[in-house]
Amino acid sequence: MLAEFCGWGYAVLWGVSFYPSLILNWSIKSADSISLDYLVLNICGYLCYSCSIFQMFFNSLVRQQFQLVYDGSLPLLTLADLFYAFHGLLLQCILLTQVIFGNYLWKFKNERRSYNVDKFTKVIILAFACYLLIIYVGFSTNKELELCLNLATLKIFASLIKYIPQVRFNMRRRSMYGISRIQVYLDASGAILCLSEFFIKNNLPITEAINSNRGKVGIAVITLLFASIFIFQFSLYTDQPPELKKNDIELGYTKI
Repeated sequence: MLAEFCGWGYAVLWGVSFYPSLILNWSIKSADSISLDYLVLNICGYLCYSCSIFQMFFNSLVRQQFQLVYDGSLPLLTLADLFYAFHGLLLQCILLTQVIFGNYLWKFKNERRSYNVDKFTKVIILAFACYLLIIYVGFSTNKELELCLNLATLKIFASLIKYIPQVRFNMRRRSMYGISRIQVYLDASGAILCLSEFFIKNNLPITEAINSNRGKVGIAVITLLFASIFIFQFSLYTDQPPELKKNDIELGYTKI
């Protein structure tokens, strides 16, 4: 019962955490605070994770291979994980429309002049594709399972890499304007519940359990780490756009 509560609790918190950014962008009529590199990597990560979770749930061959490798156990996944993955992918795509088509579809006043992603981001995406091809071709047995597990691994790397441009973007602007505190707190709380569910439900040796559920555990750890970094940045930087003085207007944008 407690594990089920933690499972749905993290899915709901992480699901809800996507909305403050969308609402915040709508309220300030701008999505310029969102790093495009962050967003592209995030979408790639969610696409990989959604494919992995879907196969783990509905592909009988993958589930049979999982049981053979992990002593009859099945993945520690529930419908909450499936909901989180596909819901997250959908909302990140909506956020992308705010960044790229905000002035046309959302009636924003975006001032972004370039929509080119960094060369580093392009290299990362190409490396992901090559990595998956090597995994699928290189394994002679259980290749479907290995592909699913490594799709989840790529989500971990995407989660690790995607936050770095946003952290640097905040540092360069020396402002947290357009970044929602609520989203950060929801991310941190969801990560704690996700890890709690994992430890409650697990009946395998810890190393095997982490390896077989690497996507879920890895995402939770990285999310908690960077949520802590963003909370620290909130204490360092202003919530106002750099061009406005504190006494010009009471913004309060991060209080939604």
